[in-house]
This record gives sequence, C-alpha cells and structure tokens, in this order.
Amino acid sequence: MRRGFALAVLACAALAAAPVAAHEQKVASVGVAPITATDSTPRDSALRAAVRTAVAEAAAAMLPAGYAAPTPAPGDAEREPNAWLSEKLGADPFVYVTRFRIVEDRGRRPAMFSTDRSVAYEYVVLAEVNLNLDAIRAKMEKLGLAEGSARGPAREVTLVVEGLTTYKPLALVQETLRRDRGVRSVRAVEFTTGRAVLAVDADEDAAGLAAGLARRAPEGLAVTMVEQGPTRATVRVDWQPPALPPVQPTPPAPGKPAGD
Repeated sequence: MRRGFALAVLACAALAAAPVAAHEQKVASVGVAPITATDSTPRDSALRAAVRTAVAEAAAAMLPAGYAAPTPAPGDAEREPNAWLSEKLGADPFVYVTRFRIVEDRGRRPAMFSTDRSVAYEYVVLAEVNLNLDAIRAKMEKLGLAEGSARGPAREVTLVVEGLTTYKPLALVQETLRRDRGVRSVRAVEFTTGRAVLAVDADEDAAGLAAGLARRAPEGLAVTMVEQGPTRATVRVDWQPPALPPVQPTPPAPGKPAGD
C-alpha cells in the first residue's frame, strides 16, 4: 500500500516537472534562394528562407498596433517586408520552430523574386513550418517589441491573386492587405506563372477581405473579383504604373544665350 502510494507520488511529481508543451502554429511558407556560383546548396538556402519568413511573419503579428517599422531599402520591402525583424530575432531562425519539412520542391526556376537583378535563376520550395510561438514571443518581449495583450491568430483565409506579370502588383496587394487593421499576417504559400496564393490571418472572411482590397487598391492597381466565398476568394489584378511627369527642360544659366 505504501509502495503504491509512493509510486503515485513519484508519478505526480514527474508530471509536475514535465515541460509544458510549446504553443505551436503550423504555417505554410515559400522560400526562395538565388542560384549563384558561391552557393552550392540553394535548396537548403531556400528552406532557410522559408523558415525565416514564417518566423518573421509570426513576430510581426506580435508588434503593438500602429508600430512604425524601419523604412527598408527600395525593393527589399516588396520581397521581404519583415527582414528587419529577422535580423533582430537572430541569425538562426530554426531556434523558433519545433518541426519543419519541405512539402514541395519546385527546384530551379527563372528568377522573379530575388532582389539581386543579376541573378538569372532561383530555387523555390514550399515548406510546412511548426512555429514555437512562446519562443518567438519571449524574444520579442526581450527586445521590447511585443504587444502586452497581442491577439492570437484569427481565422486563416485564402486569397488567390491572378493576372500577375511582374512581382510589383503582388507586392502592392500584400502591402495593402497589411495596412488593414484587421489583418494579422499575410504569407505567400504558392507561386506559379501569373498566379499567387496568399494565406491571410484576418478578422474578416475571404470575401470581405477581397472587397476591401479592391476598395483600397493604390493608384495603377485594378482589382477585380473573380470568385468569392467565406474561406477562399480569387481576384484578378491589372497593373498600370502611374505615368511619370514630363521632364522639364533646364533653364539656361543667367547671362548665357539659350540654345537653338
């Protein structure tokens, strides 16, 4: 009897000492790495990029409302808007995940998303990443960047963007979505020719999100609804860059006659 009681006490003590499971979130993330002569493992680099992007997106959702992020260099904001957060979180994004795997190895493709214009090809993978939200929040709090009562992930809806001819209109779509106060995060989960699929954590359903995108689209970006539903919507975009103002001729210097 005493032995049984002792075993029960030991079992309870072991349970009490067992670590609490981390608060996890499973996300899909696209990773892109330029193929260069100096990188012998572009597949690994693409996987690292996918993990880094997923971690940074989760961290961005923990920022206080209205937080003013540093202004990135031109072009960087379009392709990796949370790069500044990745730098603050440290060089190894894998410390913030519990599991990860490549779901689709899309291999070598003509470069579309690499920031280096001299790169002709890039390596693309779609990864499934299990984020350790507790570890990310702990680091964000240590950095003084986490909102005390930050909201958790809302519903995840799918937004399909068609009609893409360059990366610019997709970047504008993502930027417009992120400016919506009801949007927690925007992740690209699929890229194909002329088409992208975004996973959006938002307060609204997919139809409301797409309608709001159409209303708030910036100058030059036309957004047309193709299909709408509560969990998935499809829009087609048409991008016409605003016309540049005409170049004004330089007035002649005082004292010099104007040219013919």
